[in-house]
Amino acid sequence: MNLVDGFFFLILAWGAFRGFSCGLISMVCHFGGFLVGVWLAGLYYIPVAKFLGVRLGLKGLLSKALLPLCAGGIPAGEFPQLASDAGSASSAFPPSLWEPVQAIQSGISGVTTAQLMADSLIKLIAFFLVFAVASGLLGAILELLAKILTGLAHLALLGGVNRVGGLAVGLAMNGLFLIVAVGMITPLLYSFGLGLGGEGWRTVLIGNWESSALVPYFNKSWDVASQVLANFFLMV
Repeated sequence: MNLVDGFFFLILAWGAFRGFSCGLISMVCHFGGFLVGVWLAGLYYIPVAKFLGVRLGLKGLLSKALLPLCAGGIPAGEFPQLASDAGSASSAFPPSLWEPVQAIQSGISGVTTAQLMADSLIKLIAFFLVFAVASGLLGAILELLAKILTGLAHLALLGGVNRVGGLAVGLAMNGLFLIVAVGMITPLLYSFGLGLGGEGWRTVLIGNWESSALVPYFNKSWDVASQVLANFFLMV
């Protein structure tokens, strides 16, 4: 275990505490907002990324910022091998985030590397931006209903069940969030670890990620979740 695992445990503990404090009914409403947020993010993160990258000029700014770091590149034939469970091209969604890794391993210039990494980063920002806005808005709308139903539950002497159930749902929701987050962030870390010049970057970004005890389990869960998102929710 390392600091990455400690951070994951904090997120899981926060979900359990929040669920216990808010109760089952409130957390079910928030969980509904979470699922809708993931769904909408998967549907619209690419057009939002194009808007951020092209219309707002974010891709050009990030490419220029990353170019000095990518100037060294990786000598031909010295690409680190990805772990077998890294989740690379096997995930049905989102395949576009693994394109920079595949391009970098084929041997490209520092300029192209910086552009690909900037594009991947913008897509990740767009995904979590849409997710945050959609889940936040829907969660706020459902919160009023949750308060009414929670009050009725307490009147029916279900307060204890409401809190324990909320703990379980809160833990599950944050666990699912980590599965999605790890699945989306893993290709970005590999592209940065491979694209940025210097062994130190690869040790920090890839070595620590692969030495985590929890990341492999999250990636395996993401392989299943990504298939569901792609096939049943039409994720791209």
